[in-house]
Amino acid sequence: MRTGIQLILSGIMLLGLISCSKDNDDDKVKTKAELLSAHTWIYNEYFTNYNQTNTALVYKKGKSNNLINLAGDEITFKADGTFSRIDLMGQPKSGTWQLVSNDTQLSTVEGGVTHTSNIIVLDGNNFTFHDVPENVYAEMIPK
Repeated sequence: MRTGIQLILSGIMLLGLISCSKDNDDDKVKTKAELLSAHTWIYNEYFTNYNQTNTALVYKKGKSNNLINLAGDEITFKADGTFSRIDLMGQPKSGTWQLVSNDTQLSTVEGGVTHTSNIIVLDGNNFTFHDVPENVYAEMIPK
């Protein structure tokens, strides 16, 4: 009887040791800056005249008759606060970025021009923003 109890206790202890492995960095909650700089982002959807009666979906990834072609447009935010991108004309661009307003907005500076957008969603699979001055709403996904 005593051997049976010892065997059960040993099994419980072994199970406890197995389940208490080292913390996995993937389980750590990432900051918005880490999420933004984790991928190169490409457009999935792009709307103009957002929140108006004439809101238009002008680009949808995989759609054949888009009004604008953003298939080659991409942006990479680096952890050092810089970014590089390819614009819709295939031209390389670069600048700086920072999260502002308690990480609810993304501010970029490219060619001396500052641009700020409201972050709607930012997670590992989706970066959705509303560019209020340009009245654009867009969803980006990892490349």
